[in-house]
Amino acid sequence: MYCGALDALCRKLDGKQASAKTARRKRAAFNEALNTAVEKGYFADNPLNGIRWNPPTVNDEVDPAAVPNPLQVARLLAAVGQQRGRGPHLEAFFGCMYYAAMRPAEVIHLRIEQCHLPQTGWGLLNLSGGVVAAGKDWTDDGEVYEVHSLKRRAATATRPVPIPPQFVSMLRAHIDRFGVAPDGRLFRNQAGNYVEAGGTASRGRGQGSTS
Repeated sequence: MYCGALDALCRKLDGKQASAKTARRKRAAFNEALNTAVEKGYFADNPLNGIRWNPPTVNDEVDPAAVPNPLQVARLLAAVGQQRGRGPHLEAFFGCMYYAAMRPAEVIHLRIEQCHLPQTGWGLLNLSGGVVAAGKDWTDDGEVYEVHSLKRRAATATRPVPIPPQFVSMLRAHIDRFGVAPDGRLFRNQAGNYVEAGGTASRGRGQGSTS
């Protein structure tokens, strides 16, 4: 019965095959629900324990055709910088995601003291966390935003990221043109607050933009 339940987790509501990551995530949630049932006394033990089940194979290969090459990325970033309003301010923002493989939350949190930007050669970003919009009802201090540690790392952990010379030049140009916020942040909205990660892709055109 439970093997059938696990197999059902591999299907979407329309009956089509779900992705491998979706199936694994659902399996973990199902297992946690059964553990809770054991804790509350509904089951003597978790019926999934000891069941042999082969989850779908995860395909970690990246299709090269779906990834822009360096020349295409350079053109994309240049196009962002040519947009009206906040476009020029966000060019280096998106550059962080490509050249340093940073999450949006990490880019929002990036401060000048984390950046080693020499005049020539490779630079270094020492990442220490990210900023997420949690909502006033879900933070200890009633603020909308909350600073989190690096994903899946200890609270005080840091992650050094080497960055190529062309991106060092981009960040230096950004700082020379826009400066930094009072707390050292490289990126901010027009009011000086945090950039909204969910709206950066569509707010480089101005027209009421706040990011």
